[in-house]
Amino acid sequence: MIAAVAIPHLDAIRALPPGLLYPHQADGVAFLASKGRAILADDMGLGKTRQAIVAMQVAASTGPVLVVCPASLKLNWRREIRMVDPVAAVEVIGARDGACESPRWVVVNYDLLKAHAERLRAVPWAGVILDEAHFIKNNSQRTSLCFKLLGVQENARATVAGPGQVHLLTGTPMTNRPRDLYNLLRAVGHPAARSFIGFARRYCDAYKNDFGWVTDGASNLEELNLLMKEVMLRRTKDEVLDLPPKIRSWVPVELDAKSVVNAQALFVNWLAGSDPEKPNDKEFLGRLQKVRVALHKAKQAAVEERVRDVLETGQKVVVFTSFTEGLKRHAAKLGAAAVTISGEDGVEKRTAAVDRFQTDPSVRVAVCNIVAGGVGITLTAATHVIFQDLDWVPANHAQAEDRAYRLGQTRAVTVEYLFVDRTLDGFIAELLETKIRLIRAIEEQLPDGSILKDLEAKLRAMGPALLQESLLARAGADAAQRLAAVSDAAKATARPMAAPVMDAGMHEFRSSRNPSKVYRVTFGRAGHLECTCEGFRWRGDCKHVQDVRKTVLG
Repeated sequence: MIAAVAIPHLDAIRALPPGLLYPHQADGVAFLASKGRAILADDMGLGKTRQAIVAMQVAASTGPVLVVCPASLKLNWRREIRMVDPVAAVEVIGARDGACESPRWVVVNYDLLKAHAERLRAVPWAGVILDEAHFIKNNSQRTSLCFKLLGVQENARATVAGPGQVHLLTGTPMTNRPRDLYNLLRAVGHPAARSFIGFARRYCDAYKNDFGWVTDGASNLEELNLLMKEVMLRRTKDEVLDLPPKIRSWVPVELDAKSVVNAQALFVNWLAGSDPEKPNDKEFLGRLQKVRVALHKAKQAAVEERVRDVLETGQKVVVFTSFTEGLKRHAAKLGAAAVTISGEDGVEKRTAAVDRFQTDPSVRVAVCNIVAGGVGITLTAATHVIFQDLDWVPANHAQAEDRAYRLGQTRAVTVEYLFVDRTLDGFIAELLETKIRLIRAIEEQLPDGSILKDLEAKLRAMGPALLQESLLARAGADAAQRLAAVSDAAKATARPMAAPVMDAGMHEFRSSRNPSKVYRVTFGRAGHLECTCEGFRWRGDCKHVQDVRKTVLG
């Protein structure tokens, strides 16, 4: 029997000022406030920041709230908090004008957690928000510091203590492998994270070799999707917004630059003479980087031409590049008509550049580093995005594209990737385009294990090396075509994710060994499935819970 339960804070959510939230954001606030500890994994540009702030105002209306985010987003968080509450007392640790007495909100970047650990741990936080929460996917000092603030104990089986409201925000919850989800689940107190080996054996196809456990794989992914529904809400732009279209195109560029020909010849000669049985990733990347630099320089003129074409239409444009020297060359060429955003810029300088691009009609171009300019900023004044270089991480491209294609955009956005065909650039472009499509399919619903295993076999060295793909190409295998087939199969199996579980009930199972003994599976306060059997107590998972996921959530 499943019984409906009231959604906490519903009256407070209904009483919010009109226009503060879009309908999908109101649903997100209800999800976060009712769960307490949860992951908001909305598509980039859907307003995760606003949802988390309002959810804290509703569910943790008294007491201090901590926001942990990348350094480049600190001032944006203060701005967003004051858009919700204009008189909010906000301290931004590390900012020139960040001091504040008795702050309700404290904003700190991940890099400063260690320096301020003693002070931050002494505060009884009512709520904690981790922005770009995929930063804690790996075991590191940063992750350990975050866990302590969240009340996550070193013993994974210990009860999570600490703030009642913990919101993890990420547009890319699974960047590469299912194991990336384990620490996120620990942070929100999901019982499936009581044992890493148990989680890895169930969902990462883990096996033991002479060197220890190998956890790079994937298994039982449909079940993992159901598990994630208990604590994670994810919506895409297509599902909730009526945005104008985003048009992505891959633009081949014909080049006869001698430097590119020479750089590629050196690389190919080295690769042909290398031993596939003894791959040298460091030398491979070093030599490949020389080809990338040559391609970057050779594409400079083509990008300048495309920029001129866009400017002649009266529109604004964003150019993304991987190399600081290219960024400086564009800035020198464009003069006062351009702003730049790079990893060398401080938060204040970056914020000022964004504001000028968004509001000053004379500033027509924003030239950005793909990583530094691809996260946490809004460049909706642009209708055109040009990539001069191809990054190794597809998620970086997706983040960068959505600086212009997000809330506030009212016009169609054209995204162009410039690449040099019949070179390594063209091969990388094929793999990158396919990986972007595949990641989109996976985020909608993870494909079954056999598909992802096949993908892992073909992408073993991609991220960032691409070494095995290059060796396969030498052997005559068409890696790009095989990847396209895998992507199409993944998309064919994708289904829209259902709404998170908001019901509570009980399911009983009799022990096969002792029929007089009954195990009960229930929904906990935050929607986690829990069982009274010993297997669940130690592993946070059991066959009874797996059966309920399939029958009730499937």
